Amino acid sequence: MDLGWLAGLGASAAAVLVQAAATDVWQGARSGFARLLGRGDPRRETAAVRRLDALAAEVEQAPPAQRDQVRARLLPAWQTRLSDLVEEDPVTADGVRDLRDELVTRLPTAQQQWIQHITATASGATAQGVMFGSIVNHPTPPEADPSGPVPDPGQPDDR
Repeated sequence: MDLGWLAGLGASAAAVLVQAAATDVWQGARSGFARLLGRGDPRRETAAVRRLDALAAEVEQAPPAQRDQVRARLLPAWQTRLSDLVEEDPVTADGVRDLRDELVTRLPTAQQQWIQHITATASGATAQGVMFGSIVNHPTPPEADPSGPVPDPGQPDDR
């Protein structure tokens, strides 16, 4: 599996996660990411919940006008954490992608635009950018033809 694609998935999922903090969609984000990060281990899941609660508390404690700055500061750690998760356990990529897609549709448009900007910046060149409704963030794999379809990591590449 292409590590660049997995890193892009981690970056886009992290952008959605930090945007979900201190919003109405936080509880779904918290439980979904805790489950994924826990990988079936209750101790890992408990540790993930502690980290996620610290993220939410830091965003919530910031004045509303400064929340995007706080999110931007917290983003790199979550990009690393989620990119590591999908690189170490590629089976989780589908779950991360599905959770990301579900959450982004529930966030307000302004937050979706912030996610799009952060994801595009963090991921570098993308095959089709980041589109919303059904969020798609597929960094161009080195061997891929940018004009052709981008493979889904959960599906074999039949090209």
